[in-house]
Amino acid sequence: MLQNKDTKFFSEVNNFFTSSEKAIFRITELYRVLKISKMNLGVKEYNQSNYFKGDIFLALLLFPMFSIKNIQGYLTSSLFSYFEAQKDTFYRFKNNLQINWRSVLYSINSRLLAKIESQSTDKEATPRCFIVDDTDLPKTGFRIEHISKIWSHVAHKGILGFKGLFLGYWDGKSFLGLDFSLHKEKGKNKKKPYGLKYKHRKQQYRKKREKGTAGYSREKELLINKIDNAISMIKRALRKNIKADYVLMDSWFVCDKIIKYVRNIKAGVHVIGMAKMAKARYGFEGEQYTAKEIADKMKRRKRVKWIKKIGLYCAEVIVDYKGTTVKLFFCKTTKRGKWHLLLTTNTLLSIIKTYEIYSIRWSIEVFFKESKQYFSLGKSQSRDFDAQIADTTISIIQYNIFSMAKRFSAYETIGKLFAESTDQLLELTIAQRLWVFILELLEILSDLFDSNINDLIIKIIRSDTRNNKIVKLMQNQWKEAA
Repeated sequence: MLQNKDTKFFSEVNNFFTSSEKAIFRITELYRVLKISKMNLGVKEYNQSNYFKGDIFLALLLFPMFSIKNIQGYLTSSLFSYFEAQKDTFYRFKNNLQINWRSVLYSINSRLLAKIESQSTDKEATPRCFIVDDTDLPKTGFRIEHISKIWSHVAHKGILGFKGLFLGYWDGKSFLGLDFSLHKEKGKNKKKPYGLKYKHRKQQYRKKREKGTAGYSREKELLINKIDNAISMIKRALRKNIKADYVLMDSWFVCDKIIKYVRNIKAGVHVIGMAKMAKARYGFEGEQYTAKEIADKMKRRKRVKWIKKIGLYCAEVIVDYKGTTVKLFFCKTTKRGKWHLLLTTNTLLSIIKTYEIYSIRWSIEVFFKESKQYFSLGKSQSRDFDAQIADTTISIIQYNIFSMAKRFSAYETIGKLFAESTDQLLELTIAQRLWVFILELLEILSDLFDSNINDLIIKIIRSDTRNNKIVKLMQNQWKEAA
């Protein structure tokens, strides 16, 4: 394989699919503009290597477009004809503890956000939001490094895997994955730390990481409290000059620690999140009450109103929560229904506006669903923890690229964009295979009619047939030969 072959690949694809309406055109154009293959990944290139690190990285990012689920699938795919690297080349790349995948992700996101800014014509003021949430990343092998049993709130039982903590960003129109960390859970059973038997813990892959490497830092995050990690992620995003008006989160993350941190941000960022109807106490009318006790007071005082626009019975009250002034919205779908508690530090918001902004939080749930479905988020079965970090980062970047392509092309869903892009690449692959057949057919025809093959090709080129893809295919193949 020639180094930096991606340049040839993009030229080939974009020339064949010339219409800007083509899904594949939008996606490959984004990869080209972002100069993915020329990124500084923080690792040295070696003279004896046949492949630049950027080329390997780009090939991995292209896997979904070729319907490749894993490296084994790559070996039997049409992509293998472009990037002739063997599987060990990809494994060594993903297992490299020197690559700072967090920096790589932020570098690409910064370029995407700059492109959004340059093409944005909508000046309407829409809230920009950081979104914090976690998700289960199930695994099947006990040999995976740092694997543990985690409690799944979806399955309501312990499952083998990692808990993934993610920070997303809503810029007013689109969702981007900004940051993440992987976590394992020690559990309460001292006889089975991390929910595993001794024989299973012994089977786990182990790797020594030097202090100061990116892999070492990631490994340390495994047991850091998720609240602390969420705060660290928000800090990093702010340092990267990514601005937000709100931090959105569900009830698991709403606590005084994260609320106080957010309110101390100089930019005046606010929190909106679901809170638990639990034992936490709020200062109201000079006394401390639980959320349920305050809700009962609102009901007795007939402060509960039907809000037609959102279809909920609601009551609102401003209280003190451990030194921070917050507004509580008590909501339920029926008069006899169960109360749900929505909290915000912006006391000027109405229930309708608060509800509208909080609904943006569901964009991260869509991100989880679509990333797992189309970009193999959490599907990595590599034993090396560094490869788990690499694969998760690559899935996020793939989603972000498709999300931007969808935005610029006005596709209804990422699913539709994904389907069309893979279909169009299949069209390209089939066309290239047909080229060999076309050449053989032209040779046969030239023999039958006692003509020269070059004369036949010239006649085809000079024909008046519009949008002649055979001609385009010839042009692409000649460029390849050149």
